[in-house]
Amino acid sequence: MKLILYSWDANNEQILADNLIKLGFDVVWFRKVCRHYTRDMELAMEMIQTVHREGAEAVVSFNYFPIISMICQTCGIMYYAWVYDCPHFTLYAKQIGSPCNQIGIFDREMARRLEDDYGIHTVYHAPLAVDCAYFERALARASRKEREKYRCDVSFVGSLYTDEHNYYDLLFSGDRGNGNVQAADRNRQGGDAESAAVAERGSMEALIGQQCFAYEKDYLRQAVSSEQINLAGLQKSMEEQGLMLGEDYFARSEDILVAAVLEKKVTVEERRRLLTELAEQQKNYDTDVTTENCGKEGADRKYDFRLYTGSDTGALPKLHAHNCGRVDYHTQMPLVFAGSRINLNISLRSIHSGIPLRVLDIMACGGFVLSNRQPEIAEYFGEGVEIATFASMEECMDKVHYYLAHEEERRRIAEAGQRKVQAAFSYESGLMRLFKMQE
Repeated sequence: MKLILYSWDANNEQILADNLIKLGFDVVWFRKVCRHYTRDMELAMEMIQTVHREGAEAVVSFNYFPIISMICQTCGIMYYAWVYDCPHFTLYAKQIGSPCNQIGIFDREMARRLEDDYGIHTVYHAPLAVDCAYFERALARASRKEREKYRCDVSFVGSLYTDEHNYYDLLFSGDRGNGNVQAADRNRQGGDAESAAVAERGSMEALIGQQCFAYEKDYLRQAVSSEQINLAGLQKSMEEQGLMLGEDYFARSEDILVAAVLEKKVTVEERRRLLTELAEQQKNYDTDVTTENCGKEGADRKYDFRLYTGSDTGALPKLHAHNCGRVDYHTQMPLVFAGSRINLNISLRSIHSGIPLRVLDIMACGGFVLSNRQPEIAEYFGEGVEIATFASMEECMDKVHYYLAHEEERRRIAEAGQRKVQAAFSYESGLMRLFKMQE
C-alpha cells in the first residue's frame, strides 16, 4: 500500500516512517502546517493533488486532523490516525464518524467514552509503540562525557504548565466579574458578588485537592454531574476564553471543562507538590541503609534530583534550583532516561487509563520507571517486576528511598521493563494494531 505520511513535526515521525517501510508500505511524505483543523483549504487542495499524483491509497498521521478526514473522504481513501495526546479535542470534530476514518487511541477509556457517550464507532484502542533500536543507536553515539553529564539519582522530564493558558485561574479568579459570578450573585438574591466568587474559589480548591493523588475515584466529573459546579454560569466565561470549540465540533461543555481546565489543574498541583517534596527531602536523605548504599559512601550524601522542563520555574524557588531546562527528544532525552537511576512519570490526569509515551521511552532506554498508577500500566507491567508505581505522594517518596538503596533490584526491574517493551510495544506490533492486520 502506498501511504501519505502527514508531517506536523511530531517527535516520532521519522521512526514511524522507517517502521512503515520495514512492513512493506510505500511512504510519501507530506509536510505542511495545518492552519485550521477543519477549514484549511490550502492544505486540502495540496494534499488532494498529492493523493492523485502519487496514487496514494491512504493517509497516516500522529494525532487526528479533521481536515485530512475530509480530504480522504473526498478522495475515497482511508485515513489512519494514531492518537497520543490526551485530551485531544479534534476527536470531537463532526468528521470523526466518517467511514474513511480508522483512529487508534492510546487511552482505552477515551476510546470507550467516545463510543459509549457519543456513539462514535471509528475509534478503537491502540497502545503506543517504541523503537528500542532507535534509542540504542542514540545512546551508542553519545560520548562517555555526554553520558556522565546526565547521570543522576532521580529525574523528571516534562511540563509543569506554569506558562501555558491557565484557564483555571481565568475561570475561577475572585475578580473576573463574569457570568458565573453573576449567576452566583443572582442565586444569592443580590448578595455580595465578590464574596460569592471567593466562596466558589474555595470550593474549587477543595475539589482539586480532593482529586490530587486520588486515582480510584473521579471527583471532578462527579462534581459536574451532581451540579456541584455551576456549569451554566461558566459557559460565558468559557466562550470568552476560547474554550468552546465552535460549530464544527460536538463536544459537551462539561467534557471540555473537566479535561481542559480541572484535570489540567490537578496535573499542575500534583507535579508541583511531588517534585517540590523531592527537592526538599533530598536535603535529609541518608543512603547508609542496611545493604547496598546506592554505590556511594557516606551517610550524609544528598541524592541528585533533576528537573528537565521548559516551563518557567521562577515562581517556584525550591524547584528552580533543580531545573536543568528542556532536553531534545532525540539526542538528550535518551541520555537522561538511561542515566537516571529513577525516572518519574507523573501522568496528565486527562489520561484515564493509557500508558503515556514517556513510560515506554524510559523503558526503551533501559531506564527504571516509578509512575503513578494507571489501569493499563497495571495490565501490561508487573509491579516490582518491570515497573514500580505509587498511589500517593507518601508512597512515591518511600519508593524513591527504597530503590535508591536497593540497586540490584532496581537494575533487574529496569532490564525486565526494557525486555517487555521490546516484546510487546514494538512499532511492528503497534502498526499491526493500528492497521488492524493479523500478526
